[in-house]
Amino acid sequence: MIHTFKCYLTCCLVIIGGLLFGYSQTIPADIYVPLEFQKAYQQGTRMANGTVSPKYWQNHSVYNIKATLEPSTRLLTGEAIITYYNESPDSLKSITFHTYHDYYKPDSKKAGFFRAADANEKPHEGMVLDQVLVGDQPIDLKDRKQARYGGTNYNIVLGDNPVPPGGQVNLRVDWHYVIPGEGFERSGAIDPTSMFVAYWYPEMAVYDDIDGWDRVVYDAATEFYHDYSDYHVELTIPNNFMVWASVAPDNPTEVYSEEVQKRLEKASKSTEAVSIIGESDFKSTATKNLTWKYTAKDFPDFSFALSDHFIWDAAHYSDKMGDYFIQVAYPTSHPEFAAVLETIGMSLEVFHNQFPVYEFPFHYFTIFNGLVGGGMEFAGMANDQETSAEKLKTYGYEVANDTEAQFGLSLHEMCHMYFPFMMGINEKKYAWMDEGFASFSSFFMDNPFKMPERDLPYLGSQEVLPIMAPSHLFEGSGLNSYTIGSHSYKSLYELLGEETFTKCMKAYMDTWKHRHPTPYDFMMTFNRVSGENLNWFWKAWYFDWGYMDMGIDQVNGQQVTLKNLGGRPMAMTIKATLDDGSVLEEKINPKVWKDSNTFHWKLSSTKGSLKKVELEIPSYDAKASNNTWEKS
Repeated sequence: MIHTFKCYLTCCLVIIGGLLFGYSQTIPADIYVPLEFQKAYQQGTRMANGTVSPKYWQNHSVYNIKATLEPSTRLLTGEAIITYYNESPDSLKSITFHTYHDYYKPDSKKAGFFRAADANEKPHEGMVLDQVLVGDQPIDLKDRKQARYGGTNYNIVLGDNPVPPGGQVNLRVDWHYVIPGEGFERSGAIDPTSMFVAYWYPEMAVYDDIDGWDRVVYDAATEFYHDYSDYHVELTIPNNFMVWASVAPDNPTEVYSEEVQKRLEKASKSTEAVSIIGESDFKSTATKNLTWKYTAKDFPDFSFALSDHFIWDAAHYSDKMGDYFIQVAYPTSHPEFAAVLETIGMSLEVFHNQFPVYEFPFHYFTIFNGLVGGGMEFAGMANDQETSAEKLKTYGYEVANDTEAQFGLSLHEMCHMYFPFMMGINEKKYAWMDEGFASFSSFFMDNPFKMPERDLPYLGSQEVLPIMAPSHLFEGSGLNSYTIGSHSYKSLYELLGEETFTKCMKAYMDTWKHRHPTPYDFMMTFNRVSGENLNWFWKAWYFDWGYMDMGIDQVNGQQVTLKNLGGRPMAMTIKATLDDGSVLEEKINPKVWKDSNTFHWKLSSTKGSLKKVELEIPSYDAKASNNTWEKS
């Protein structure tokens, strides 16, 4: 009876809340909603106002992993016992897990990206499964009645033993693989004795209320989709190697020397960089193996890195949102990377005070140096390339020092700790929901990097599909994910203003932290919290074909007719120069494009006629030639 009354009360509150804001469990009619989302609304697993439904569910796992890595051969051998918990209302007749490193197999459509470290190296085998058991039952991976393999996914058929709602299943996988060498994508060997190791264990796929099992094949272009799980990891590695991971080790007194422990203690209290490992600490040979033990609770993923010759600097960062242990690891050949430690603190200042004004989720955080060409995010870590002020000058960027040179990359990769690691976004389908926000964060830098001129023509090309087109279905989705995605958020920020935007972001993050928000959950949360029906905005930016192009259509007397030629609603500043030389400026809110792609601006002053009109657009504009008018 209590349970029944509680359900009744919950339903009443949901209905009342929907009526207050003009949104109930009615599917939005003015934006496109695919059938799988309509089904989720109808079944009640999603709410049409962006709140979390009482019927919402998500699954999770507990991983117990033991692995041994031999750096000289790059051979990783592991065994994992995975307990998978089915919180869904469905009986699962099969379970799916990913083996991402099968991407490197010769028969992979993307295998051409991989180059062997030397001419004598054998072709990469991918992740080789030596044994798979469900419970105590061995699985014959060659028998299609028991297992089906596709690209980088294994689907294990459970037959007469499905996992019931509220049930669990134990999976044991023994495997090995050779860590990729030169030419790796995101995870591999940086040099003969330095490696960043990610996507290294069999990972349970996400099973959700929208798509069921995630069976999108990893191709190094699309990224990832993770559940939140618990990890118990043991890594056995020669003792002349230092290891960095998503979390601090559980057994520091066993893996760190007394001197390193003292330095770590000093760094935990110092706002200035403390050298934890320097050149004098390097050891060329091992005397034994060490086992590093880790526990990560409610984490989306687990990664680690190792080297026998990387410098390690660390410090303490503290502000109103908490205490952080921050660290960098880099080779002696790139001393400029030491500046990255400062950029971590600079990034935390942006996140906590400007965007998203939310506690950074990883209080133990490491940036490793090794990726060639940009950076890559991992839970609690990043693997970034090094750069310098001198280097950036050769590309036409003017930066004051190495810290400023590295700031943008650190900020971007660290923003990913929120999106998608804290907010469990399916970035395979909706890369703009994480890459867009990470790129948007750069607008809060004093000197944000500008988009290369060579990319501007593509902003208005037919190759740029509507943002809601699933990212993994078309190549060239990067413009949507990074550039157009970030500018949609920039326009939303300008439309709502800092206070309302930040309020909406907090509500979205509070509501969907460690859950799986879809684009509709994001959009409807902003509708509800802002008190505005922004569907016209979402439609123009995310569902319709279009591009970013504002222009001056004509000038008649003291009236200027402006056109939204590309269809994307953007903010701009109109700058009017009068005959007497005086200049008037007025900021135009994107709201002017709500009902029409034409806007009439009239000169408020009568002290002269218009001599020149200029549009200053904070977002990229695909065609700048129509942004200026001068009296002939």
